[in-house]
Amino acid sequence: MLDYNKISENLKSNEAELFCYDSVDSTSTRARSFIDSGNTSNLIVVSDEQTCGRGRNGKSFYSPPGVSVYMSVVLHPFCDFNSVVGVTTSASVAVNRAIEKVTGKQTQIKWVNDLYYKNRKVCGILCEAVAKKSVVSSVIIGVGINLCESEFPGELSEIAGTLGCDASLREQLVSAVADELLNLKCGEIEKEMLDEYRSKSLVIGKKIDYYFNGIKNTATAAGIDSLGGLIIEKTDGSVDILRSGEITVRLSD
Repeated sequence: MLDYNKISENLKSNEAELFCYDSVDSTSTRARSFIDSGNTSNLIVVSDEQTCGRGRNGKSFYSPPGVSVYMSVVLHPFCDFNSVVGVTTSASVAVNRAIEKVTGKQTQIKWVNDLYYKNRKVCGILCEAVAKKSVVSSVIIGVGINLCESEFPGELSEIAGTLGCDASLREQLVSAVADELLNLKCGEIEKEMLDEYRSKSLVIGKKIDYYFNGIKNTATAAGIDSLGGLIIEKTDGSVDILRSGEITVRLSD
């Protein structure tokens, strides 16, 4: 089980309420319930396991107890949608920094914001905006990190991996991730963040497959633009920019 006191003691920031559970359906779902009930504080919601963990595009996130970090951080930026576009990009850098500080492991970012270690996915990040009358009042940043060695079911065994660390690091990692995310700012992506995102990219310079409107295409990942978009060079030599939510990116075989 996770130790609330250890997480609280390791936190450098005192600008968020901490909620620690043995089991929840999803930390992001629980975080949303706090928002819906009128809580306007920054929040850190963490659980030893999730029974209905959520990933991108409605996929489930495998969340067994005792081996990983499952958490959500809630920020209240009160800004327009354009000002939160960069949060997804910045969040991946923030989580990457926390992992490196606590574990010493060097992860890479697979666009948009999955973290990979030894060519296996070890972390998923899901950002959700909560809007009121065209103003983003809250942003929920859900993070799942596979910390310890674990058996993955079905097709996940071909994709997922772990950082190979001891479970005793979980509380420290939760605190480090929370501190990094609580420092994020909405608006234009900071140059330092963008440079770090590019340097940690798993895809730049490589052939990729991407799916647009259900059709598979092949291109070369040429770079990351100032908004976090993936610049691609198509087989016909033309250049395009892919945005979050439009496509799924996979490294070509």
